[in-house]
Amino acid sequence: MSLRQLQHTTVSLFASLMLCAAASAQTAAPPPVGVVDLQASAQVEVVPDLAVITLAAERSGMDSASLTAQVSKSLDAALQQARAVPGVEASSGGFSTQPRWKTVNNQSQRDGWTVRAGLILKSHDVAALGKLAGQLAQQGLMIDSNGFEVSRALREREETALIESAIARFKAKAATAAHALGYAAYTLRTLQIEPLQGQMPQPRPMLMRAEATMAADSAPAVPLATGRTPLQINVQGSVQLTR
Repeated sequence: MSLRQLQHTTVSLFASLMLCAAASAQTAAPPPVGVVDLQASAQVEVVPDLAVITLAAERSGMDSASLTAQVSKSLDAALQQARAVPGVEASSGGFSTQPRWKTVNNQSQRDGWTVRAGLILKSHDVAALGKLAGQLAQQGLMIDSNGFEVSRALREREETALIESAIARFKAKAATAAHALGYAAYTLRTLQIEPLQGQMPQPRPMLMRAEATMAADSAPAVPLATGRTPLQINVQGSVQLTR
């Protein structure tokens, strides 16, 4: 293809593109009239109903294999004891092996290992959970933290009520907008329900290990208390106002 032919082809293609763009602009739909974007929310404060305590079995020494066996045995025994308590959900947490270090002549040298395994306890029965945690601490486990969380059942129940409330507020806003702008009614165009939001209480760090000489039955229960936590649902969307 000669240079003249290439130039002619390029000009023709450019002209075709310009004509297509002009035709599209002429046939584009006009922006909608009487469309209003709205958002609404609903909030509630609930008392978290699921108590949570995290404990840990930990051993330090020179032989990591022996330490791992000791920690595993301690954790297995604690899991069996916890699962025997009605209403308590017990699961294992993280398992780690970390070197210990000491300084000799301004140089760091490894001085053995620390093996640690976590245990997570949950229950709606605060008294039973606190008593169990106290017994496990008396048996050598450390209590890392305690706190509360919203159970799935409570979360789903509150979420349903919040969605209904937020949509009712959305509809009220739509009706108010229609009346204020001189329209008779409205129809829903779009609606988006955002995920449930809530700031869960942060677990309180603890470091507790009961005296080994204390009898299990007399081990003090771990104190547990909680406040209220907010939950919120947001909805947003658009409505078409009608005469």
